Amino acid sequence: MGEVTSRLANMWETGPTSSPAEFRALQMNVVLHFGLDVTPEEAQERFEAVIRFAQRYPSRIIVLCPTQSILDGSMDAKLYSQCFIGDSLREMCCCEALMLAYKSEDYGYLSNQVSIWLEGDLPTYHWFCGVPTKRIKKYYDNLLVGVRRCIYDSSYETENLGELDWPDPSRVRDLAYARLLPVRQAIGQFLSGYDMADLSRNLESVTVHCAAETCGEAQRLLDWARCCLVDCEKRVEGADLKTTFSVSKEQVDDCPLAIEFKYSDEHYFRWKKFKEGSLGEIEAYLGKQKEHITTRVKPLPAEQSIAEALFF
Repeated sequence: MGEVTSRLANMWETGPTSSPAEFRALQMNVVLHFGLDVTPEEAQERFEAVIRFAQRYPSRIIVLCPTQSILDGSMDAKLYSQCFIGDSLREMCCCEALMLAYKSEDYGYLSNQVSIWLEGDLPTYHWFCGVPTKRIKKYYDNLLVGVRRCIYDSSYETENLGELDWPDPSRVRDLAYARLLPVRQAIGQFLSGYDMADLSRNLESVTVHCAAETCGEAQRLLDWARCCLVDCEKRVEGADLKTTFSVSKEQVDDCPLAIEFKYSDEHYFRWKKFKEGSLGEIEAYLGKQKEHITTRVKPLPAEQSIAEALFF
């Protein structure tokens, strides 16, 4: 542990000329925090996603890896560094990752050690992956103090981190919601062509259908639809929204994600994402004419989802 900061100080000064140090312009600290039950394959996948994120947003990455093999309370550290070179030397980008193995019961001591590794004048972001809610609560007053934003993935987590009593809920984001950006754009662009009164009038129910692996996206899509329709109700004089909102694990045509608006009259709206490829489909009749169109919903790369969750 004691060697890490001194190694960092000298790491980029490796030669008399063209030192990479001039390209080491870090923008932030990113803490990737694993739980004990995260598999090596899952951890590798997320670590590689953060590394790709750092190619666009140069970051100091700190990976926290709890272990039960450490019995004396000590910590093990590893230092990983890499330079990404573009078409010319001027496009070089450097990133560094510090990996810490620790005994998971040490809350305050862990926070002290992490604080030594942080670039103190840069914002810090924290990604929880498989960390139990009871442990996250222990970090409120130490590890998370001063953190600009926390993120998690509700489609991965076994517990609902959205229900935690976060010190500042406005600084918490769900990666499942971030991944929905293309979906929200496709649906929103279509519905924006209709009056708000027409969308909310006689609307009985909104149901999101999903597969097991998209349960987080389904709940976030439902929350987004509810928020939009409630806003419509506030803006339409005399509107009285009496709509039920629900998530169903019964898939529509084997599609991993779909949403349906049911009305008490002949109106309807349905969207679904096809299982293969990046296309979806809208079927609707909202008072103008019956429409059946194809929508493009190209999935966001993992590193772009991280950026969407951290910054927006």
